[in-house]
Amino acid sequence: MLELFAAVDLRGGRAVRLAQGAAERATDYGDPRAWAERWASEGADWLHLIDLDAAFGEGHHRDLVAAIARSVPCPVQVGGGVRGEADAEALWAAGVRRVVLGTAALERPELVAWAVRTAGPEAVAVALDARGLRLATRGWRAETDAQLLDVAPRFVDLGVRTLVYTDIERDGMLVGPNLLLAERLADTSGADVVVAGGIASATDVAAVAEVARRQRRVRGVVLGRALYDGRLELTALRAWRDAIAPAS
Repeated sequence: MLELFAAVDLRGGRAVRLAQGAAERATDYGDPRAWAERWASEGADWLHLIDLDAAFGEGHHRDLVAAIARSVPCPVQVGGGVRGEADAEALWAAGVRRVVLGTAALERPELVAWAVRTAGPEAVAVALDARGLRLATRGWRAETDAQLLDVAPRFVDLGVRTLVYTDIERDGMLVGPNLLLAERLADTSGADVVVAGGIASATDVAAVAEVARRQRRVRGVVLGRALYDGRLELTALRAWRDAIAPAS
């Protein structure tokens, strides 16, 4: 069954959406806790919180994350600026179900191994944020030479079971997801893949679900701007997903 992840990006205490990760192209949507509670009440399987301040090295929203995790019935995963053991432990202690490691996973793979040993593979994911096949780090501001399909299996070897794949060039642009690379990533890595970036409509979600029927390791989809702009209705989307689940 395809899992629905509702995104809440945190910046300066507000819920925002960025276009292609650019801080200067942010849209402010207001109170993040209100949005988180709404998405949870409308049927999100997960909340996908990204602390942009932490990702950009400009503080963090740990207290807000803890408040959200306490107030919603669905599990919460959090990424952005998780640089070390203390960051991960603080998030788990705050009630976060899964910590998403991004920059630190590439720069300190031993942190990934530690996290899996400490909290178990269900409590850890690795974010693979790419322009084409090249991975980006530090809030997508730094390009690397690391290649998406080469790097992913290394994290699986460390015990990771979940990868969050974002096509940066599609993120916030409402142009549809990169299904080809998402499926290739699942094929190559053997990990469960959550697809992010570009989802604009129920048709896009249906396309991800079709890939998931073919490649069972495509397990989830992150819904962002399309929710906030009213292009997707989460209650209806969940009802549709549940209706097709027996055939998936």
